[in-house]
Amino acid sequence: MPHKQTSSSSTTAAAAAAKAARENRANQCNSNHSEYRGHQPGYQGKSNKADLDNHARQLDPNNSLYRPPKS
Repeated sequence: MPHKQTSSSSTTAAAAAAKAARENRANQCNSNHSEYRGHQPGYQGKSNKADLDNHARQLDPNNSLYRPPKS
């Protein structure tokens, strides 16, 4: 028979997940972290025409290809 989660164990699991998410974000923004090498601010594209056009399309709220899915 599977173990039933109690509200305290699910709360503990949620707190652990939130802590892991905060630590992961901190690692990604840390320039000394070897796995992520820190967050690079600004646009990191190649600046060629195709890349700039794609970037502009992604920022266009009227472009149906890049709209978030409706719930």
